[in-house]
Amino acid sequence: MRISDFDLYKDLLKEKSGLTLTPDKSYLLDSRLTPVAKKWNFASLDAMSMTLRGMPDKKLIIDIVEAMTTNETSFFRDQKPFDNFRDVVLPHLLTARAKQKSIRIWCAAASSGQEPYSLAMLIKEQGAKLAGWKTEIVATDISLDILDKAKKGEYTQFEVQRGLPITMLVKYFEQKGDAWALKPEVRNMI
Repeated sequence: MRISDFDLYKDLLKEKSGLTLTPDKSYLLDSRLTPVAKKWNFASLDAMSMTLRGMPDKKLIIDIVEAMTTNETSFFRDQKPFDNFRDVVLPHLLTARAKQKSIRIWCAAASSGQEPYSLAMLIKEQGAKLAGWKTEIVATDISLDILDKAKKGEYTQFEVQRGLPITMLVKYFEQKGDAWALKPEVRNMI
């Protein structure tokens, strides 16, 4: 890839998503954008680059950004922050928000939903402590496709085996064919 094309994608990604692409990651452009070029019927990445320099379709830009995002997640990913949420943050919120009886949490870069759903399950585990409280978890991500997957709340056997305790799987999920679907009581918290 020419340096000018690399700079074009680097600048586009920074402007549209905040993603920073360094020269050592230029190989990602070829591997992730070649399928986008094919989808849009471009003969090559060079041809797609030429279109981007002109008046590109907004949907093409969205597809490029989607292709370049990394959506790595798992339930209770990096256990320590979840322990900290349960043991430090949540008790503080219960005290600080006692009059309002309302908690709203923003989960940025939510990916396919495992992390916000992990928070929801931790809140559900509080039971009586949160009786009468309004709890809401706002999950956002730059990738609209991955958010659609998160909204469904359905995961493969492999996905639920990554970090999810078996007790929570049995308590908060229902088997749906080969997949596991979150029960509405958890899914509706997001």
